[in-house]
Amino acid sequence: MVEGNRRLAALKAIQNPMLVPDFQARINTNVAFLPNRSSLESIRVLVAPNQSEADQLVAAIHTGNLRRAWSPGRQAAFFQAQIDSGRKLKELISRYPTIDVRRFVFRANIINLFKSVAYDDQVIRDFLGSKLFTKGLSTLARIYESKDFVTITGLAMDADGKMSKTITDDEFKEVASAILLGMCEGNINTRSLNSIAGPRYTQLLAELTRIVGKSVIGIHPGEVEGNIPSGDSPSITSVSSQDRTLELAQDTKSGTGVGRSADSGVKYPSPTKPQTNSRSARKKKQRFLDLSQVRAPDNYPLAMKLLLGELSEIDVQKFPITTFLVMRATLERSIKSFAEAKDLEIRRSGNNEGGRVQLSHSLNWLLEYVKSNGPTHLVQLIEGVRTGRLAEYTSTKDSLDAINHNHHFQVDPDQAISMWASIDSVMRFLMTP
Repeated sequence: MVEGNRRLAALKAIQNPMLVPDFQARINTNVAFLPNRSSLESIRVLVAPNQSEADQLVAAIHTGNLRRAWSPGRQAAFFQAQIDSGRKLKELISRYPTIDVRRFVFRANIINLFKSVAYDDQVIRDFLGSKLFTKGLSTLARIYESKDFVTITGLAMDADGKMSKTITDDEFKEVASAILLGMCEGNINTRSLNSIAGPRYTQLLAELTRIVGKSVIGIHPGEVEGNIPSGDSPSITSVSSQDRTLELAQDTKSGTGVGRSADSGVKYPSPTKPQTNSRSARKKKQRFLDLSQVRAPDNYPLAMKLLLGELSEIDVQKFPITTFLVMRATLERSIKSFAEAKDLEIRRSGNNEGGRVQLSHSLNWLLEYVKSNGPTHLVQLIEGVRTGRLAEYTSTKDSLDAINHNHHFQVDPDQAISMWASIDSVMRFLMTP
């Protein structure tokens, strides 16, 4: 049998439930509803003249729309096995004319390339061997299929299916580590990478640009290294993969599985064995703010785009105060970017103090603008943040100021998430000048 193994096994069990004693009672219960069990004693099959012909049919079935497709990894593995057995890419393209063979072979080579790296980080090594990595192949595809990623790495495949790249092995190791660590931590996924204009995508490109020193989509190595003026707003500093390994140490109460590195004694999360309640899985806490609908337009400053990217990468459960700080800076800068894109000056509207425009002035200006130009549904939201007339104090402008100036003020993860929920609609509006 080369196709239909499970169906054949099920048919055999229907005829003789004793073949699977652990499920005998369940099978007998189900088959009692069959009007004629004996009608399934013999079945029709397709007989292939040889293994090669059989493989051709099986591939067409599971990479097309005839039946439920194989997973991306399984599809790639099928064609990689063909390559490994000695078949050339040109031969496979000719053999499977209805299938995008080149894409599957390229995918297989990419997966093998990521797996072949000798990673220093134990967390990444564990992640590669887990089901989470296999499930995340669609996320990985969004990255390696993008033109920006190809520009950075120079990855290409020749007519024989051989891969090449323009960056060094050490550079690719850093690139792969940055991507896999983000996937493992959960801030790189299909939702956060749903658009090339998304904050997390921009942030990832900035990080990869810093690693390899190549310009891409207006991001230049010098800018990423710290030459972007930061003003008086806080920013997050990138940390190395080793530093993040230490950051990933968590209490088992968080619901994340915890392992121990034999060589360092440092605890790190194990992606393969999450801790669950014996009766039901604990509700997973939100770790990252949802910025999937907040995309800075092209004419916004690069610093604004990078700030949004950094905000999308902060683990709210571990760094709620930092999240709150960056949220404040993001809101103020977004209003200023919006006004600038409209060729308007907040300072000239009378909203300033000694010529300086702060968050309160920005919110006052935005409220006036929305009242005059719409949309009117934002008026109450802005009023709530600006004046503090919200049910939760942490969802107010006063609390945003307190987190920036009052060294006694603190917030917890739920309050940070609540604050973002209260300004989400405003942020989306500010991204569409």
